[in-house]
Amino acid sequence: MPRNHLGIGTFICLACQFASLMALTFSYECSAQSIVPMDEQPTSYERMATVAPTGQVVRFSRRAPLVGDQLEQSLSVTLKLDTMVRQNQEVLEQTKTALRRQQRRVVTTAHVTGGTTDTVFVRYAEAAKRVANGPNADELEVAPPTPQSVEGKSYRCTRAGDALLITDEQGGVPPLDEYEIVTRNMESLGRPNPLADYLVGQTLAVGQRLAVPNEVAEKLLGLGDEMGQVSRFELTLERIAQSNGRSCAVFFASIEAASIDSSQMRLNVEGPLTIEIDTCRAVAADLSGPIGMSETRGSLSATYQIIGTGKMSISIASKYNDLQR
Repeated sequence: MPRNHLGIGTFICLACQFASLMALTFSYECSAQSIVPMDEQPTSYERMATVAPTGQVVRFSRRAPLVGDQLEQSLSVTLKLDTMVRQNQEVLEQTKTALRRQQRRVVTTAHVTGGTTDTVFVRYAEAAKRVANGPNADELEVAPPTPQSVEGKSYRCTRAGDALLITDEQGGVPPLDEYEIVTRNMESLGRPNPLADYLVGQTLAVGQRLAVPNEVAEKLLGLGDEMGQVSRFELTLERIAQSNGRSCAVFFASIEAASIDSSQMRLNVEGPLTIEIDTCRAVAADLSGPIGMSETRGSLSATYQIIGTGKMSISIASKYNDLQR
């Protein structure tokens, strides 16, 4: 019988892939022009919900990127998993695993075509992971960090049609492990942002819930066959706040996704998402919630089931240093 670490490995990879996609999603530029009085807005807007007493709404538009714009982004994803291998009613194995991956990367716009960034330089100031297993799974904080192969290195990434071209500081193709990490992080470079396209021209009021259409969410997150389909993606504008001297819209985000193929997976994450009003770029996101997996393996005469349950937490913080127009 194969050991369950294969199922755990798949579980962890998909969860980390999801976190990377979320980080890319919240890095795109979709700017909001201003906060305007409620009485200046059209009354026929179909999705207008109950509005808070302030009567404020946010009007969305775009901000075109400029060569030299810079983003410093910190990403942390934590997984705490309990897995079990069961054959009929007999429990064959149980394990506990905790993992944290952290990155701090600086992305500088190097080329813009038609209002879309298609070339960037990315420098990984920090990139490491911590792993704790078994009885030590609850002591993740004291587990020694293991640097990833990209830590301290820089890469040039260019979108050329469907291809993503990556070179190292010497202009050569980086080793496979580095290439795979950078590809996962930069996969959405040079491609349209469905959420930005959906929001442009719309307004959101404080207290309003926006149900993002499934087809938009699928294009936005691109979870793939293993992770399944997005069944719910909602954004509720809760309040207007100040962050680092800038006015921001604080949303409550809720995302559900599920797969019901040979590896049944489900996740449900939610939490605050803070977006600058003048640029509509995310400056902070803290999402967490349950994640689970169930997979049947083996031959017809000796099948067994791998069951994994746990919690995923994603923390994203972004700092922007834009060139003046």
